[in-house]
This record gives sequence, C-alpha cells and structure tokens, in this order.
Amino acid sequence: MLKNIVSIFLVLLFASCTKMTNTSSVKVVGKMSDVMWKGDLKAKITTDSLNNNRTYGLGPVAFLKGEIVLFEGQTFVSKVVDSISHKVSKSPSASAPFFVYSKNSHLKAVHLPETYDTLNSIENYIDSVYKNYDQPLLVRIDGVFNEMKLHSVNLPKGKQVSSPDDAHLGLTQYDFKNISGSLIGFFSRNHKAVFTHHDSFFHAHFISDDRQVLGHIDELNFNASKVSLKVSE
Repeated sequence: MLKNIVSIFLVLLFASCTKMTNTSSVKVVGKMSDVMWKGDLKAKITTDSLNNNRTYGLGPVAFLKGEIVLFEGQTFVSKVVDSISHKVSKSPSASAPFFVYSKNSHLKAVHLPETYDTLNSIENYIDSVYKNYDQPLLVRIDGVFNEMKLHSVNLPKGKQVSSPDDAHLGLTQYDFKNISGSLIGFFSRNHKAVFTHHDSFFHAHFISDDRQVLGHIDELNFNASKVSLKVSE
C-alpha cells in the first residue's frame, strides 16, 4: 500500500514539474489569419499595458499602418515615408490587431555555432536545441548584421482586406548592410497563422541601435562571432 502511494506521488510530482517546465512567458493577442483573411484590422491591444523593462513584443500597427517593436518595455513604431526611407519613433503606446509578447522574460545566453548565419538557419537551430520544449520562445540576437532585408506594412487608407495580397498592398521593403542592432523574434511550432506565417515557426522584427531602422525581417545574413543569442521560455 505504501509503495503504491509513493509511486502515485512520484507520478504526480513529475507531471507537475513537466507542466511547470512547459509554461511559457509568451502571450498572444489576436490572430494573423484574422487580419490576412477576415480583414480584422482593428486594435486588440495597446502596448502601454506592457510597460516594464523585461517586456518584448512585436506585431503590425492597427489597420496595417506600420510595424511595432516592444523593446525592454519601450514601444517603437516604424512607418513608411517612401520607397527608400521610413520613420521610426518612440511612442508611449501603439495599438495592434495581433501581437505576441513576453512580459516577464528571463533571457539566457545560448551558444550559436558559426554554421548558423541566416534567418532560416536560426529557426532550424532553435527548433533543434529546444526540440523537447513545445511552448513559444522569445529570441533575442544582438550585434552586427552583414545584410538585412526588412519591410513595413503600409495599407492604403480605406482599403478592405480579404487575402494576404490585399494586406500587403503598400508594403515597402528596405535593404541594409553592416547594421548594428537587435533582432526580437518569437518561435513556436503551434502558432502558424496566429503570430507566424503558415510556412514558418519564426516571426522576427529588428530595431537598430540608433533607433533609426525598424521592421519585419524578411532576410538576413550575419557572422555568428559578431552576434550574441539569448532565449527566454
């Protein structure tokens, strides 16, 4: 009888520990698919509710009028100026139709081998290192990036959205070389079309150290020796 009680206790303890291990600090409001396919462009959250220095987040501006990075509790927004430039501003708050964030992040350094040097390879590396962890992850990479292609959405006023093509009307892409700053990204195998695209586990934005460049990362290339990787569960 005692042996059975001990066995049951150990099983419950293991289950409790497993549940705690798989509890992520990452939260999501709204869905990318509702924006892309249903035209639900209205704000679901404002970032002034997430103001502390351990908070990171990303998403588009409501009505797809720019991109947001929540960086160490501070809100930054990019908006298209023209085909060759965009404007980045710090704001007390910004609103988003979908948003992913970590309010109580505890970032830990993770070794990044030199063979991983692109956006896709980062996704693959995180997938392999955290293969036994099934919850969303916050990813931060700081340093100098050799090449980067990023964009800001800029939907024309009054335009109705019922497909990704509609949502990307006005989207403007920019190229940079040898740019210093921080990648803020969120990884999940279970959130396709929620906060990642349907063909990816990873959604990442960038903000430069001088706060003059910000946007959704489409492509990048870097030397692993010039950056540092941190991950928070």
